[in-house]
Amino acid sequence: MKSPRSNFMRLVLLALAIGLAIPVLAQNPNPPSANNAADSVAGTSWAGPDTMGRHYVYEFLADGTLHYTYENGSMTDGIWKQSGNSIYMSMNNRFSERLGTITGMHMEGIAWNVNGLKWTWAAEKK
Repeated sequence: MKSPRSNFMRLVLLALAIGLAIPVLAQNPNPPSANNAADSVAGTSWAGPDTMGRHYVYEFLADGTLHYTYENGSMTDGIWKQSGNSIYMSMNNRFSERLGTITGMHMEGIAWNVNGLKWTWAAEKK
């Protein structure tokens, strides 16, 4: 017959093993893109047109700065924020703003400016 102490030790070891295993099992084995959450755009470049007839290159800097280039030149007065597969961009100190959805290597959305104009845009990851 086993001693109460050895039974107690086995119970403690079993509880410890279960306690260590639960966090590992609880981790999501799927990559973020499988959960409707896009990978971070930080450090990436995207390019595409808008329905106002302009073509943009967006560079999402890691510090939240948006560097963008279009027919009028290159600017670094923008900011960007990402939450899951949603992306927000503000350009020219919020003169114009963009809100969109990221799906894999593609993003698209709506845009507006302080003058009340509204349009759409799209971009592909470079």
